[in-house]
Amino acid sequence: MSVLDDLEKIKEIDRENLADLMIKLPEQLERVWQEREKIKIPPDYKKVKNLLICGMGCDRVTGELVKEMLEERSLLPIEVMGDYRLPNYVNKETLVVVLSYSGKTPEVLSFLREVIKSKNKIKIFAISGGGNLSQIAKAKKIPFYEFKGKGPSRANIGYLLFALLIFLKNINFAKIEDKEFIFLIKVAKEFNQLIELKNKTEKNVAKYLAYQIFDRLPLIIGAEHLWSVAQRWKKEFNENAKTFSIAEEAPEFFHNTVVGIDFPWRLRDEIFFLFLESNLYQKEIKTALAVFKDILKREKINFETIPLLGKNKLAEAITGVLLGDWVSFYLAMLNKIDPTPVENIELIKSRLKSS
Repeated sequence: MSVLDDLEKIKEIDRENLADLMIKLPEQLERVWQEREKIKIPPDYKKVKNLLICGMGCDRVTGELVKEMLEERSLLPIEVMGDYRLPNYVNKETLVVVLSYSGKTPEVLSFLREVIKSKNKIKIFAISGGGNLSQIAKAKKIPFYEFKGKGPSRANIGYLLFALLIFLKNINFAKIEDKEFIFLIKVAKEFNQLIELKNKTEKNVAKYLAYQIFDRLPLIIGAEHLWSVAQRWKKEFNENAKTFSIAEEAPEFFHNTVVGIDFPWRLRDEIFFLFLESNLYQKEIKTALAVFKDILKREKINFETIPLLGKNKLAEAITGVLLGDWVSFYLAMLNKIDPTPVENIELIKSRLKSS
């Protein structure tokens, strides 16, 4: 029996049961959709000229995902950042959205306090799982949406993702029809069934990919709406599998990284390229990716092409997130390490608090 098909062994390794939370990601989407009336928007929020999203880690990736998923639909500029301080250009025509699952992210709270102190009367909306962020929003009468998640932030991306999409729809920042949300929930449920624990290795692409990259350095290539998905893969490999990983963006990737494959020589057998591909990419991106894969074949460097499911960018991004999450989980099982704890992150946080 494949190690990844041994459910009892997986329970032994996955002591905090992260797998159960990952299975429920489509349910998170559905719950936010059912609660969409709670995402209330003051009328004057629809009159802003640009949007600034602030978050760190999973929260920031959520902002990046939404920005790229809606690139062709956004009616106004969107910027995503993770920092302690407010950019100088922010004014009363800017709408700031702060994201923090824990509600305790130091950078986000510091940023929010800067916004509140500003004399520019900046409009603010908060999305959180509770904590200090929700408390500040209540005290300062800032519009916010709070959800009740479980486990680490990265296992709650469904709440953050749909809440942000619905918010942007409600303020007329992007054109998204109700039927698209329902379609995305359906796609997420169906795809999740193909890659979750119960589906055997021979029929499970996520388990197959985990075996391919086991004990290698994964280098994930994404472009356009899948660049933020590549970043998500990289972060999930780090946090869940506790492994080194790298994410690269095309077309920038074609101007530097493609020639940096000769040395160190020993890495040729250690690195594994993962190409997140889409029929929705521009023609030039598709051509350049094909040429580089020919180079890798010539140089005998391992790679895998990963076409994502979905008829549009929204669906491809969501299925891409699901796939990367499960690959990272299965890689953690192969590494025989509990995917939930992130001790080094907690150590740095504690030192910052005491400094």
